[in-house]
Amino acid sequence: MNFLFFLESCLSGILAGLLSWLLYRGGNPWDLIGNFQTSLMTSSMFCGLFAGLVSSIPILIMERHFIKSLHYFISPFIICFSLTALGSTVYSLIMESIIDSGTNIPLTVLRFFWWLLLAIGLSCTFSFIYNSIKILCKTLMGFIPAFIVAGALIDKVFLLDNYYLLSFLFLGFMIGLGFVIIWELLKEGWLDEYRGYGITFRYYLEDDFSVGSSNECDLTLPEGPEVLFYITEKDSVHVFELQSSDFRASVNGSKFRYRALVDGDKINIGEREFIYHSTLSRIREEMPEIS
Repeated sequence: MNFLFFLESCLSGILAGLLSWLLYRGGNPWDLIGNFQTSLMTSSMFCGLFAGLVSSIPILIMERHFIKSLHYFISPFIICFSLTALGSTVYSLIMESIIDSGTNIPLTVLRFFWWLLLAIGLSCTFSFIYNSIKILCKTLMGFIPAFIVAGALIDKVFLLDNYYLLSFLFLGFMIGLGFVIIWELLKEGWLDEYRGYGITFRYYLEDDFSVGSSNECDLTLPEGPEVLFYITEKDSVHVFELQSSDFRASVNGSKFRYRALVDGDKINIGEREFIYHSTLSRIREEMPEIS
């Protein structure tokens, strides 16, 4: 597991919890049925802040690009805040209709579906950002257990003693932990850049990964063409594709316009060196040959 990414994700969750608590104005912040207005605002704010912070903090730390980081914060925040607020409102209307009909539903079941709703809203945000169903499934596998476990402890421990600040911080930490664990376990390809002092910047290859001077690129360079090269996935193989006549980017010291990458390849951009890793390459190398 990349230690820096672990810190970034958990820090994002804790900050989301702290900032949401600062906006908290009384009552149970996680009881949508009994305290609709407060719960709607705090839960939507929490999910929106987490989505924005976990997307922008790595950029701010690794690229030190404030404008790009701000852009990566605003878009996920607005999307997630809106989805969570809409989903919470619909959930509240459905639950009130069921309760008014006289149907007896255990409180634990209602709480389970409430935490599940927050996990789905947060996962849908990342699916919209990356335009990928695969990302939706991946994040659901991380967020659902994180929300369910954290939510159960919040309901049974923190809320009973009115430890509202701790409930925000604990939920944020657990969501960040669930995010980093599932992102690390299910990663297929990534670039590692060693910066010394035991620090490794990790860039995950989700769909097409672009490198260039444009703020729209996944990795923005200080100078050079707007798009220097792409790393795309074709038939479970990541491919390096140079997009300009600028050959400052090389693979293992050689100039290529197009090259299939294998685990351990070194991509150099000027003095910077990125090492490509692939989980699929390692699996193929470890599979026994059929004689």
